[in-house]
Amino acid sequence: MGEKKKKGEFKTRYIVGGFCAALAVTALVLIKTPMMGAFVVIFSAMACYEICHVAGMQNKAMIWVAMPVAAAVPALLEYRVFERLNLPVLLPLLAYFFLLVILMLANFDKTKFTDILITLLASIIVPGAMISVVMMRNIEQAMNIDWEKNLVVFLIFYVFCCAWLTDTFAFLVGVNFGKTKLCPKVSPKKSVEGAVGALILTSAANAGFAWMFNAFFLENHTVNILAVFLLSIPLCAISMMGDLTASVFKRNFGAKDFGKIFPGHGGVMDRFDSYLFVAPTVLGLLQLQYHYGWSLFFK
Repeated sequence: MGEKKKKGEFKTRYIVGGFCAALAVTALVLIKTPMMGAFVVIFSAMACYEICHVAGMQNKAMIWVAMPVAAAVPALLEYRVFERLNLPVLLPLLAYFFLLVILMLANFDKTKFTDILITLLASIIVPGAMISVVMMRNIEQAMNIDWEKNLVVFLIFYVFCCAWLTDTFAFLVGVNFGKTKLCPKVSPKKSVEGAVGALILTSAANAGFAWMFNAFFLENHTVNILAVFLLSIPLCAISMMGDLTASVFKRNFGAKDFGKIFPGHGGVMDRFDSYLFVAPTVLGLLQLQYHYGWSLFFK
């Protein structure tokens, strides 16, 4: 009976994983449209709620203020609203912080001071990381660069691969060959063998995808296959750090998953925890590439 249940869980995981992959492909197709930003807005608000819920926050007013802020942050960053209004970003941040303090004081019996820090994480930092892939699309506008559409698709596809293929390969290799626990107190099911296998297989897969884009989809740019392979190694490690960091957060509050929206996978944060570390890192590397004239990902 236990074996049958385990197979059922694996089947559910694979089906939902396929759905998430289809969702990612849809996002890539819509990368140049406002719909991509709409996806980020929705997921940011959902992730904010999940974090506050797992943390056991009882101050409902603080949660309901945080969610619209989480939804607004991606749009504010994408359209550079504060820059266009010539408004220092510190002022709205301070106003938001003071509002959270007021809500804490008004509901002191239901609020911990750490709730403010968790709310800032959930409504500012997480949405800021979520919007990173859309900001990659906007680099060409901000820096007056002429990118062909398929290059943008590859870069965002690369982010998803570093985040999600790492998780998938770590799971598959770990299930079949895992013996040495990676972080037994944080995530007992993760193994050293799974982590090493994920680093190698994801890096190789990314190199293969880079070759495919060069051969069939790119005309004016060439992806640096060796750089993609070598950069995949630290990016995959960063992906695992994101996964483990989310696990620490959940363990601290006695939760197994952030939510149940993706059966077999958990909530939005369970699917995007590793992405939240990878996407801003790749965005930062792209900004460095153009600021210093480096040739990292492509020529």
